[in-house]
Order: sequence, then C-alpha cells, then structure tokens
Amino acid sequence: MQIFERFFYNLQQDFKAFFYFLILLCFFRVFFIYIYAYQLDDMSEIWLSLWYGLRLSLKSAAWIMLLGFAFCALPHILWVKYPENNARKIWYSISIVILTVLFFIKVSYYKIFNSSFDVMLINGAHDDFGAIMDTAVKEYGLLWKLPLALIVVILLIFVFLKVSNFKTFSLRINSKKTLAIYGIATFILLSIFAVFIRYGGAFNYANSITWENAARLKSNLLNEAILDDIQALYRVKSIYKRSKSEAEANITVENLQKQIAILGANQYADTIDDAFLREVKVQRLPKKPLNVVFILGETYALWPFLEKYQNLSLVQNGLELQNSPNSLSTDTMLSRGSGTISAINGFLTGLIDVGIYENYEVESFRAPYATGIAYIMKNLGYKSVFWYGGFEKWQNIKAFVLSQDFDEFHSASEFEYAGGNSWGTPDKILFERVRDYMIEHGKEMTFHFILTTSNHPPYTIDVAKEGFDAKHLKSALPPEIDNDDKTLNALGHIWYADQAIGNFIKDTLIVEPNTFFAITGDHAERFSFIKNVDTKTLSAVPAIFYAKGIKKGWFMEARVGSHTQMIPTLVELIGEKGHKYSSILPSLFDDTNEAFNYRLWAKNDEVGKISDRNETSETLKWTAARTISLWRIKNGNKIYTKKEGTN
Repeated sequence: MQIFERFFYNLQQDFKAFFYFLILLCFFRVFFIYIYAYQLDDMSEIWLSLWYGLRLSLKSAAWIMLLGFAFCALPHILWVKYPENNARKIWYSISIVILTVLFFIKVSYYKIFNSSFDVMLINGAHDDFGAIMDTAVKEYGLLWKLPLALIVVILLIFVFLKVSNFKTFSLRINSKKTLAIYGIATFILLSIFAVFIRYGGAFNYANSITWENAARLKSNLLNEAILDDIQALYRVKSIYKRSKSEAEANITVENLQKQIAILGANQYADTIDDAFLREVKVQRLPKKPLNVVFILGETYALWPFLEKYQNLSLVQNGLELQNSPNSLSTDTMLSRGSGTISAINGFLTGLIDVGIYENYEVESFRAPYATGIAYIMKNLGYKSVFWYGGFEKWQNIKAFVLSQDFDEFHSASEFEYAGGNSWGTPDKILFERVRDYMIEHGKEMTFHFILTTSNHPPYTIDVAKEGFDAKHLKSALPPEIDNDDKTLNALGHIWYADQAIGNFIKDTLIVEPNTFFAITGDHAERFSFIKNVDTKTLSAVPAIFYAKGIKKGWFMEARVGSHTQMIPTLVELIGEKGHKYSSILPSLFDDTNEAFNYRLWAKNDEVGKISDRNETSETLKWTAARTISLWRIKNGNKIYTKKEGTN
C-alpha cells in the first residue's frame, strides 16, 4: 500500500512538471511568433498555429515527464530512501537548460534557413565547426545571446522550483478494496491520458497531429511555429532515419530496371552508364570554346532577377548576361539541395539528392561517376580545374574533387589575400587567380569549375568601399524586404557577388573571346524576407549559358529545370554531333518542361512541394531518379543479372 502512496505522490510531482513544460513550450512558441510577426500579412491564423502547437507540445511535455518518472519517481517507488526530489530538480533543470538554449538557437536558425530545425543540421555536422562558430559570433550575436539565455534559464528554474513545491494530495489506503479502486481508476485515467497524448489531443489517428501533418496553414512562419524544438529535432531524426533506411534498402534488380524504364532509358543495359547513354543529335556551336567556365555562386538566387526586384539593381551583370542575344536561361531552376555541399555533390556525380553525402561514400572514391561534370568535360577534350574560395578540408572537398576526374584543385589555402572571413577569400580575389591561370596557360583547352563563398554570413566584405550604394537601395526596397542595416549589408553582398562574376566574365572575354560560361547558384533559401513570398521567389536559382554562337529561342518559353540537367545541357551545347555521354536526366533541350529536386517540383510557371502532390508522372519520375541514384551510390555502376545474383 505504501508503494501505491509513493506512486501517487510522485505522479503528482511529475504532472506538475508536465504542465510546466507544456506552458513553457507554448510560451516559447508565442515569443517566436512575436519575434517574426513582421513576416505575417494575415494574423487570422495565429490562433490556429498556437492551437496545433499546443496539441503537438502535449507529446513533447509528456516525453520530458516520462523520462522524469523513469529516472526520478520509479526508483523512489521501489526504494523509499532514493532522493527523488533532488533527482527531479536535476533532471528538470537540465531539461530547462536544453529547451532554452535550443530556443535561442532556433531564433537565429530560422532567420538563416526560414525553418525551425531541419535536415541542414545534418549538413552542419560535417561542416567547418570553427567557421560556424565564427559566423555565430559575428553575424548572430552568440556572445550576447548566451548570457541572456543563462539569465532566462535561472529565472525558469526558479519558477519551476516554486511550482514543484505546490501542495500535493496525500492518500491513506487502509484496505485492499480501497487500493483496488484507486488502482483501477488510476490505470483507466492514465490509459486515457496516454492515448490522448499519443494522438496530440485526439483519440484516433484520423484526428491526430504529427510533425508530418502539422503544416496546415498558409504561412511558413506559423507552420514552423507549430513545431516546438523537440518536435523539430524529431523531424530531423525521422528524415535522417528515413534517408538511411532508403540507403540501406536492398533494391532488387527488377525494381531498378522498372525505375530505369520509367525514365525512358534502356532497362536491359548492363550498367547504369549504358542504360542512360545519350547522343548529341545537333551540333549547336560552330566550334568548341577554348575555355568552359562553370560558376556556382554562393546563394546566387533567382529572386533579384525577377521583374519585381530588378529596380534594386542587385544583379545588373547577371541580367545583362541573361538578356544577351548570345545567352540561354531558364525561367525557373531548382537547386539540387538546400546546402552548398549538396549542389557540389550533384555536379560532381550527376545524381539526384537522396540524403546521402557522396563525398564520404566509399563507392565515390573507387572510380569517377561517368555522369559527373568533370568526367564528361574530360571526354569532350578539356582539362578540368576546380576553384574553391574556401578551404580544402571543408567537407572533404579536395579529396572528393580529385577523385572525380578533376586534374587540379585550388582553394583559398593557396592564396594571399585580405578582407576574407572564416569561410574563405573574397570572390574578387578568387576570380583574379582564375584569370591569372587562364593567361598563364594560354591556348590549353580547360574546364574551370568555380565555387564562390563571399555571399555567406558573416558578411564581412566592405561593400561600400566596393561601390555599393545602400542609401539609393533603401528607398527602392519593397515591403517584403527589411531596410535595417543588417539586411542592407546582406543585399550589398548579393550585389558584390554579382559584380565579381560580371567583372570576371568581361575581363575573361577580353583575354579569350572564345570562352563559354555557365552560371547558377548553389541554393537560394538563405535570404530573410520579412513577408511571405511564393516558393519560386524563395527557392529558385538562375541558370545562364553564354557563348558566341548561342541563340535566344533554343529553349522553350518558361523553361524549368534542375541542377542535374545543366550537365547534359553543357554537352548538348558544346559537343559535336554524335558525341555520346551518360546522364540520368535529359538536357534542357528536352521537350518536357518539368523538373524536380529533393523536395520541390516545377512545371511551366508553377513551383510546389512534391509532398503535396498525389502520384503523377512527375512524382513517379522523381522516385525513379532517386532509386537509380541510390543504387549507383551504394552498389556501383553495374546492374547485376539474375545469373550473377543481386547485391
């Protein structure tokens, strides 16, 4: 009987904690919405965000309570001398510290990624920790936010200790009958509570709420606010686990062949490369360019190119190039992933993003991917040189680049420069080094892949010194873009990146007019709009191909595409008739006008989430491309026959 009395006492203590943490998570949610409320055009859905969030936080608070019960209450129930009150204070204080620090981190994280915690955390685990910390200090106020978080932690722990001292009800059980009544009633009530919590304030799956179905509102901010930090981290874990499960799945040959057929390729070929063998049908340029330059600009997004924002004059060089009669460009280009390394991996492998880091996979170092950009350019007769404005140890980039048929790798580690930051050298210096190399190597046919870094926080370039006119820009800003100094500095770095690219192209064409340029961005979703914008504005990047001999009109109107399609497009523009190459996706000269990346689809002038679409020909192709890419990364190039067995 005393055991049940101790159980009842401890249950009350942990329920106090449950309601405390539920209120705390809701308070953090309200404050998060308050901080970014300037992004909202319509306030009517705030209450729905708070309601859905409350329901979802029932699960988070219950997990904290359950662990508290397991490590604090249960030992005391079984052993009366166990110091459960001290254990409870320690556990719940640790929980307060974790939740508070997570909240402070999320406030900055959302500003960077327009999301609460997501898969970019996994990317960050492989990134340069020193550079991340330097950015956190210089750009996001780490040094003042940590002391503030400590003050908040102390206050919250003080409040919790007061709550834990609230009076509890005592039970005095004098008979087995009374014990049975209390025991049955407690079991029934706890069972109902458990089901209610399990389904997020509902009693069945149909009416439940989870992180996967919580995004029910029009506003991205309010949808992200629904997820407390525990649920957001659970989202990261679930997506990572799902990607890992897909990677470890044993894809059968029959399924692989089926997916190859869906993409219109030869399902009976012996290898992936043979299955997707393509041939240049039309020679488009009168002669091969001496130099081919592919520029992958850090956060070089499409939105400044859109008519609505052209008066800001942020990408005048890019627009001039795009409007040239010797250029082709897409209306919408989807980046391969949400981070720089995903874009790099995509161009080096020619594969779809499947949530795996190819730059760390064993298969990637056995032989070059025949669908990768350096392998393809080498077959076109070019020496391949990779230029990176950052440092060679970042994401194992040097080793991976050289494993994928690049002849040379150059990075900021080799340069002397001033004015850079923890991520590397200013773009202007990087392009000067490339230009010097071109002059030095004269008439050697060379493919240059250039990855820039300057348009990345911390924004440390003195853009005013470079000629950026912030005052003029401030008067022209639309309502969805803030006009504070921090935003103006970020806009100045977009301008600077475009200036560096434009000046480099002009200088190069003077030195060698027979040069081909392809320009795109690694991703777009890094600039913070203060009002909601459409998915295309938020996520698309530009794609421009420029060379003498290119003619406007070669692409269909409102052309959409993805990063993976830029590689075969290069071949179709540069290659001679009859030249053969492998590519999982077709070039941008293909008759279909649809594209997809890791989470979005584009068709004509529409852009949306793949998860919002029912099974269509586009989603079937997305699944097929992912399955084939996954096989290629994990199992290699060969498609095993039934006689040889499956892998």
